[in-house]
Amino acid sequence: MTTSAKFITKDFVEGETLFSQGDVGDYIFIIVHGSVEICKEANGKKEVIARLLSGDILGEMAVLTDEPRCATAITVEQTRVIMVKDRTLRLALLNDDLPILKPLTSQLVLRFKEAEQQANYYRRKFKKLEKEVGILKEQLLQNALGTGT
Repeated sequence: MTTSAKFITKDFVEGETLFSQGDVGDYIFIIVHGSVEICKEANGKKEVIARLLSGDILGEMAVLTDEPRCATAITVEQTRVIMVKDRTLRLALLNDDLPILKPLTSQLVLRFKEAEQQANYYRRKFKKLEKEVGILKEQLLQNALGTGT
């Protein structure tokens, strides 16, 4: 592990956990090389929701929101990351003096766009289901009226 005033470079072996769902967000991670799977656990089942590669940033949401980590990050192969302490990131945001800010902002915008696309997809799906339920209700009502006469 290499340490500087603002960054820590750390190597992880395959299958090692960078952080777990529910943990405090004290670092963001920049993947130098390797890959990391992001997994969520719900109802006792683990679901892989993303696979991140060199140049990707992860763990920023918990740091920026002061909320617990919403997912677990596990290395898929030998992986080297640069870890940026939450305090360093906050000071950089105030002083605009950290080179990571532009890629971090770009990544956040991308994540918000993806979330918006997902929300739109589910809205359309919900409207379609609503329509289908309406048709089924109408058919049931017609059948009930038809059998009652």
